[in-house]
Amino acid sequence: MATYGIDLGTTYSAISTLDDNGKPVIIENQIEGKPTLASAVYFPADESDTPVIGDIAKNSSELEGDRVIQFIKRDIGKADGRTFNFGGIKYNPITLSSLILKRLSEYAKEQGHDVHDVVITCPAYFGIEERNATRQAGEVAGFNVLSIINEPTAAALNYCAREFKENRTIMVYDLGGGTFDVSILKMSVDNNDAANIDIIATDGNDRLGGKDWDDRLFQHLLIAYCNENGTTPEDSDVGLKQAIRSNVEGIKKKLSQLASTKATISYNGDTTKLEVTQEQFNDMTKDLVAQTTGFIDSILGKSKLSEQDIDIVLLVGGSTFMPMVFNTISERFPNKVRREDPDLAVAKGAALYAAMKVNEQLLAENPNAGSAGDKSGVLPLIGKPMKVNDKAPRSFGPGVMFDNEYKVDNLILIGEDSPVEATGNYATMADNQQEILIRVFENSSDDPNNRQLVPCVDSEGNEQYTDPALKMKKIGELTLGLPTHTPKNSPIEVTFKLDPSGLFVKAVNSKTGDTVETSLISDNTLTEEELKKATTALAAITTTSEA
Repeated sequence: MATYGIDLGTTYSAISTLDDNGKPVIIENQIEGKPTLASAVYFPADESDTPVIGDIAKNSSELEGDRVIQFIKRDIGKADGRTFNFGGIKYNPITLSSLILKRLSEYAKEQGHDVHDVVITCPAYFGIEERNATRQAGEVAGFNVLSIINEPTAAALNYCAREFKENRTIMVYDLGGGTFDVSILKMSVDNNDAANIDIIATDGNDRLGGKDWDDRLFQHLLIAYCNENGTTPEDSDVGLKQAIRSNVEGIKKKLSQLASTKATISYNGDTTKLEVTQEQFNDMTKDLVAQTTGFIDSILGKSKLSEQDIDIVLLVGGSTFMPMVFNTISERFPNKVRREDPDLAVAKGAALYAAMKVNEQLLAENPNAGSAGDKSGVLPLIGKPMKVNDKAPRSFGPGVMFDNEYKVDNLILIGEDSPVEATGNYATMADNQQEILIRVFENSSDDPNNRQLVPCVDSEGNEQYTDPALKMKKIGELTLGLPTHTPKNSPIEVTFKLDPSGLFVKAVNSKTGDTVETSLISDNTLTEEELKKATTALAAITTTSEA
């Protein structure tokens, strides 16, 4: 049985599996001759049912930008996520992500792989809606999604499997194309000689990444071009902007190696050469680097650790190739920075985690699995046996009345060990109440002494002001019906259960035993019916990486 790990990235994605020795290996994108796949989708103008995914799609944005979708990971699971219509089909962030996943599986299949059981990665700072949407993208692509794993955790898992020698405190600095995370993990060996990876804390911004550096460089080049040609950015048309945009990634990569380089902008039959220096690039983006180091300050403070307590800093994500990033982190953590496989470490760690999940299931069903003479052997893994102990990515609680005030009662707090289960005991508000509507909220409060917070909607569901720092949002609801003549103050029990697969909510009438329960599906994810329809529709679509 083969398992697979997928790094579903903002700008590039990758797929990995284990070889016969349990070592993670990347399945190459042979059509394009590289280990990754550009996370770009192009819908040809002839309205064919064959979306083009990869470098050709990415490069097509210069001429047909309105038919190319990029950076969709920033939209997945969000209320303001973009939607598109091509060939009479409406695409949302989940189904667009599933096309990228399907392309990965299709080129893997061409090399003899049957991609079914997978683990997909996501930023550590993704909330439950974004995680559910990522899982659903995998299901729409036809996968059995074993779990979702945080990208920094996957990178640490890949490192630990190869390099684990003694107890270590690791910081993972993960700057991808569209998201940023920083996490602190501890590696330790227990009495059974098994390696444990404990996530201590995580922080970040799921809308900060290499794209923001690209946008700054684009603006710089646009202004420089206009100054050179006596025009203004406001007068620039789409053609000029696309001609400049097509230069940005190449210039950024060259500035990772050179002190200066030139951009060649060809537009309207004329060519303009513009010089850009690494010093200029550093200056125009230093505030973005400062944002990432601000999260380092935050996570060290939360963990009550200092720079001296960190043994290793792993740089993950293609954006860490920029010298300004490497130099900034190296100055803060001298002789501790490791940059190993930044583009591929996450996918490799996900492949290890997928095998771990299957082994856990096999051993739970058959404790003798893998022993001599048993044919249901567990999958081989390099290094020591490993266990990942994760944390809740957000705080979660129901909306309830406290002394005639509608509040969120946080049952689960951000940073608590996950999986985690917690129960709150409440009561009906009036005699003969017919039902209880339980709204479920997510937020970033970590205060155990103040679990009751102002929600983002009032008791009637109308939007209201709440502290922006709490990142409060309603992520779903469920209704518990009550029998006739239910008296006031009848006890109601609400249970929240969180694990890597999602959030499960149950409400029970303690007197009657009546129960309502759900694996939370919000407005920004698909209902079961929508999921089935999308899966059927995608099964009929083939993808390509060729023109």
